Amino acid sequence: MKKILVATDGSDASLKGARVAFQVARPFDAAVTVLSVVPPIVLPGDAPWAPMDEIHLSELKRGERVLSETLAALGETALNVSTRVMLGPVAETITEVAESGAFDMVVLGSHGKGAVKRVLLGSVADRVMHLCTRPVLVVP
Repeated sequence: MKKILVATDGSDASLKGARVAFQVARPFDAAVTVLSVVPPIVLPGDAPWAPMDEIHLSELKRGERVLSETLAALGETALNVSTRVMLGPVAETITEVAESGAFDMVVLGSHGKGAVKRVLLGSVADRVMHLCTRPVLVVP
């Protein structure tokens, strides 16, 4: 195992997933990429008044903060860790990065932020498990 992709949204479950990914990576000295995917904002109809470029930039900055907070919570590590923020449909983007980057494993929390997602296995985790051909570890 050489490359592990960790998806995070800043939730407790995703932080737990990142911790597990780091534990798995250590014995293999695997490189870890921590990914935050920002879902696109959809506005009803044609909204020329909406500053979409500014909104996307703001959302990407929020994704950067999520990554910074995640790495800070995990503390120092001797692992080769990189980060990446992307804008797009969350499960599909995680899957695309995993496939195109030839990652050996994808790790994510069982549910993200939001009350509805806490009721069942998170819709993102469920969708990634169904879309991704790479091994997927879902951490409860």
